[in-house]
Amino acid sequence: MARRRLVMGTAVMGSVAALGVPLGLLWWAIAPRPEVTVTGNGTTVPLPLSETVFASEGYFAIIMVCAGVACGYGTYLVQYKVASRHGTDLRLVCLVGLVIGAVAGSLVAWRVGVGLDSGAFERTLADAEPEEVVQAGLQLRALGTLLVWPFVCVLQYGLFDAVSIWRQDLPHQRNAEASGTGDPGQGDVGESGSGGAEEGRTVP
Repeated sequence: MARRRLVMGTAVMGSVAALGVPLGLLWWAIAPRPEVTVTGNGTTVPLPLSETVFASEGYFAIIMVCAGVACGYGTYLVQYKVASRHGTDLRLVCLVGLVIGAVAGSLVAWRVGVGLDSGAFERTLADAEPEEVVQAGLQLRALGTLLVWPFVCVLQYGLFDAVSIWRQDLPHQRNAEASGTGDPGQGDVGESGSGGAEEGRTVP
């Protein structure tokens, strides 16, 4: 049982963390890039000012929210089916694996998106003249958005778990009740059968 829980938690963590790669590619593909002005010493300033400066971070947050909803629902559904099959409570270990995987996936998505733009932006910056306006690469200044994915995962997972508790429909409890009510019934049948046989022997 402990081995099954360990395998399940590890599988959830690895599967969720691996989603960071395609999500990072998606962010890189659809997020707008702000324009910046090159200064004389090779640095940049966020001019001209526009909402595009914050749009790339908004796109990242939206992607993380969608990933959190999907992963929270999918993970709870998978663990529910596995728990129903084996009669094991997998809720906590799957939740821990989900949170760790979501944190790792957020970091992976961030580094993939930023990394794909860093090389091209450095070359553009090296060739630019002072006061020239160029397109910047992806950046994530609000690092708090890295916690959006795991936070939404926990909310979604907890919501489905609360519904299952309210309905008294947890798989391991249902299996325990079924096995508990099945054994006494079988014993009664056996006792009544043996009693009937004894009566049959005493009746001439």
